[in-house]
Amino acid sequence: MTARTLPKILFATPRFLFPLDTGGQIRSAKILRAAHGTLLDVTLMSPATPQELHTYGQELKGVCDRFIPYAPRWENPLSRWLGRVFSLMGPWPVSVATDFSPSFQQLLAQQRSLGNHCAEVCDFLHLAVNYDTMPPNIPVILFTHNVEQEIFHRRRDVATHWWHRWLWHNQYRKMRHLEESIIPKFPRILTVSDRDSHFFRKTSQHSDIRTIPTGVDFERLPWHPPADTLEVVFMGSMDAHQNVDGIQWFLKEVWPLLKRRVPLARVRIIGRYPPRSLTSAYESDQQVIFTGWVSDVVVASRTGQVFAVPLRVGSGTRIKIYEAMALGLPVISTSIGAEGLELEPDLHYLKADSPEAFSDALAMMLVDREKCLEFSKRARSQVETCCGWRHAAEVLMAACMEPVL
Repeated sequence: MTARTLPKILFATPRFLFPLDTGGQIRSAKILRAAHGTLLDVTLMSPATPQELHTYGQELKGVCDRFIPYAPRWENPLSRWLGRVFSLMGPWPVSVATDFSPSFQQLLAQQRSLGNHCAEVCDFLHLAVNYDTMPPNIPVILFTHNVEQEIFHRRRDVATHWWHRWLWHNQYRKMRHLEESIIPKFPRILTVSDRDSHFFRKTSQHSDIRTIPTGVDFERLPWHPPADTLEVVFMGSMDAHQNVDGIQWFLKEVWPLLKRRVPLARVRIIGRYPPRSLTSAYESDQQVIFTGWVSDVVVASRTGQVFAVPLRVGSGTRIKIYEAMALGLPVISTSIGAEGLELEPDLHYLKADSPEAFSDALAMMLVDREKCLEFSKRARSQVETCCGWRHAAEVLMAACMEPVL
């Protein structure tokens, strides 16, 4: 089958896909890359600056056949900040209000008028507020990477100040209402875990909800035995609230306990834009390392002996857990961190929700080399069994090709 005869789809996302530095961007880009040229002919729509198009032109060619940029609602930082403030008084969550785009709506209408596509995919719930109507003759698929209301609910639960709790409760109520009203509008829903699918079936009574598996790029992530360094690694964008909250909890509650058990242990926190309020508090601790942005997370993580996922907030699935396991790093995670993944605690990773349990699990992996290697090999075997991006691309193609009842 040649590229000209492949089924044509329109895939729209609220963020430019590159660089691949968030879980959602990684997931969407890897699925498109696996589908592009062999399974689907892809027209990709997203915001993009001229600089982004210049820098990532080659990467774009690997995920789509044509690219259509659109203008975000607020293009400069000041207007975006003011827009977020005023959105607090509106009916939508702030994170969704910023993704409403007249430019996108106009371009979507133009693409629909051409009649070139056999399916449309709306990537993330946030962009769905731009879909006022649905064409009657093709599947229009909402690809949800999280149960968004869960994120706000959990942020509220971990907030320490009353006004933070009020704010997150306000945003949670708006997001719950939005999800409950938008999910039924789309003929077909894709989720990233069976857990999320079950949640939306229960809350929306939607009859066509499918799970698209999370994949791993095994060529980019070759297995190596974990380094014998007493180093704990965390990986995640440090401008994301859930990661900042998790690291704050780890450093305040877990780290002191671990240092008593393993005095020479150190922790390497890999991720862009760590807040100054956090890094300055540990400038005198030479065993706490904030890397900031790195060009290659694989290289940056190679000094690690164990991978920590101390998340208390989040939804969907964490690709970084599968990637760490593929690299050979044993994983210690909270229940929320490993939520939705095809993993069994004590077999593929160690689950720890209290500071004491987390520090104990880390200490065991750091001092017991045989146990560390055992988990490393078993984890790699598990991700090789369940996590190919090609399979995820085939699920997307099936969702795009099957008629909507």
